[in-house]
Amino acid sequence: MMTVDTALELITKGLAPALAETGFKAARLPAEPGIAVFTGDAGTLRIELTDDRVALGACERPLEEALDGEFDRLSLALLELEGAGERDCKYIADDFAEEILKKFRRRRAGQLATAGKKPPKSVSKTAIRNGDAYYDALSFGNSFSSIYPELRGEFKANYEKYGEFLAEDFFLAVGNQAVRDTISRNNPAQMKRLFNLLNDVYGNGVNDVQSLVCVTILGSLDNDPVLLARCADYMSADLAPVVIRVNKYLSTAAGKKARQKLDNPPLYKPKKAKKPGLMQQLMGGGGGGGMPGM
Repeated sequence: MMTVDTALELITKGLAPALAETGFKAARLPAEPGIAVFTGDAGTLRIELTDDRVALGACERPLEEALDGEFDRLSLALLELEGAGERDCKYIADDFAEEILKKFRRRRAGQLATAGKKPPKSVSKTAIRNGDAYYDALSFGNSFSSIYPELRGEFKANYEKYGEFLAEDFFLAVGNQAVRDTISRNNPAQMKRLFNLLNDVYGNGVNDVQSLVCVTILGSLDNDPVLLARCADYMSADLAPVVIRVNKYLSTAAGKKARQKLDNPPLYKPKKAKKPGLMQQLMGGGGGGGMPGM
């Protein structure tokens, strides 16, 4: 199991080039477990590792003036120390470095550098836990690609291609296979990490995302008794019966027909502004006040 100090050391090491380019240096402070602070002319950066999550915050104030409430979150990543490795820390460092450069690197003309089109910030875990928000597809995809950092590029490419995150496209293309591989290996730490996310998303997700978990992802197990048995030890009491029913249905003739539609979704069409219908045109063009009760 990786320690907090080792994780922070690896992340900080990976951040070294970005910190040097933006003029940040490690601050000499009394040791605080799970916290690393960096200071420079542009302000203060803080990395905090707690509850299997790593947060990067920034404050455009000197270190001695920076208060906890003034740090804006630049990025948040999952890092479960029990099964974490150097690759996980490298992914987090790369993501943090991108955010630091985006915010603090200046071009020759003195303008702030801009990065390529990136997915907007996903719903925060704190808001979800407090009942103020729910997982949407983007939040789920962001968390999923934190567990599978090798798919982070696919996640970003999906968003950049469509201007929004098309979850069905992503999981049918690459995500489902990653889940199936994890279940086939049946490594306890990896299984726990995956199903901690799936259980959380199912319990705190919008309807479309709940369907994504049960039908698109776990429904792709093809009612395989071995794979489903492995999942049973990790699925929540709410998720397990739904996944079992979905797999049984998809193994029927009607279910197989539904599966064909799921595996071959219609081509993506960008959203268009709705044109007014005939009734709306007549009401808007007659100069009158419209129909009573409309």
